[in-house]
Amino acid sequence: MTATLDEVYQRLHESFGPQNWWPAESAFEVVLGAVLVQNTAWKNVEKAIENLRQADLLSAEALYYLRPEELEELIRPAGYFRMKTRRLHNLLRYLFEHYNGSLSTLFELD
Repeated sequence: MTATLDEVYQRLHESFGPQNWWPAESAFEVVLGAVLVQNTAWKNVEKAIENLRQADLLSAEALYYLRPEELEELIRPAGYFRMKTRRLHNLLRYLFEHYNGSLSTLFELD
């Protein structure tokens, strides 16, 4: 019998507990970090995320309605900020069009 990925994850989690492998305070921050870390060092992503946190914009809804030029400036430390702004906006648009902006709804899917 072959275990599903969920079963493997559950067994590992039971054996080793939470690993805190990704330094984030929310699921949205993990998703955001995954986009921002492409082709850059994590220390630069931390600066960009801190900029968003300081501006109280660390949510899907806040970023969805933010003007691209404003987002570009906030994530500039992560590099490739124009491309990453487009990618984030595409991701957020998909999230809002298909899941009402809710990551938890998306994560509940098989």
